[in-house]
Amino acid sequence: MGNPVDFAISRVLNSDISEYLFELAFVNKNANVLGNWYNMVNETTVEQGIREKVIHQLILPDCKVGGGKTEYLDLGGSEMRSIGNGCVEVKVPEMTTRGAKIVSVTECYLGSMNSAIGQLGVGVGNDAECGSGVVNEMMGNMINNLAGNKSMPQTYTDCHMTGNNVFVIFGINMGTFNMSAKVIMEYDEAMSSIHPHHYLQFAELVELGVKAFLYRKLKSPVNEAAVKMGVALSDIKDDIAEYKDAWSSYKDYFKNVWTPCMTWSDKQNVHDAQRMGIARRM
Repeated sequence: MGNPVDFAISRVLNSDISEYLFELAFVNKNANVLGNWYNMVNETTVEQGIREKVIHQLILPDCKVGGGKTEYLDLGGSEMRSIGNGCVEVKVPEMTTRGAKIVSVTECYLGSMNSAIGQLGVGVGNDAECGSGVVNEMMGNMINNLAGNKSMPQTYTDCHMTGNNVFVIFGINMGTFNMSAKVIMEYDEAMSSIHPHHYLQFAELVELGVKAFLYRKLKSPVNEAAVKMGVALSDIKDDIAEYKDAWSSYKDYFKNVWTPCMTWSDKQNVHDAQRMGIARRM
């Protein structure tokens, strides 16, 4: 089955769209009239054309803006500097994000994720001792019906992206060095974090995007009644006209169907939402 992108391309190629339209819109064959090595340049298959011109140029950017996947990052290796007025700028290295880009920052917490077991810690002492201290304190607090300071680390929610993996935290003192963040990461090119249950919905989105591209690409040549590949474009005028509303359908489908699919594919976000919805005793 592969990833959602490969699944969607395969499904679109086997849809009711005419193969001739695919060839006309996406294939770019070099005639190689000189008979030299240049025939290897600028050649594009239908599959690659759909991937580049529809998925990479239209759908992936829309998905990165409208969705993403929730992750927790330890900011221990990030560069932090005070920019005044209680604002701290954080530059997260690509090593921390594994080369991906941060779309937005939801929350920042005091303490390092790696300094304690199962909880955010203040990063004092070695890992084993700090983790044991947190667990023992939590057990004692459960018995005494008290909440320890480390069980609910101080949280900052006023964060703003200012650059590539660069954001500013408002209302924080520069004296803090160990921090963690809950962020929304962009999708990879294969959208591998999408749940398999939503592959069909993604394929439907890609199909609508392809039809919108076909109409935008071919409507003007059709009106010119030009001839390509031995076929008069006026002969396919009715086929192109069927895709007139594809762009509106794409936008509606993205908003009403695909956005909820992205939300439910983000397991960490769903888990956090469910956890926040459960009443807790203070």
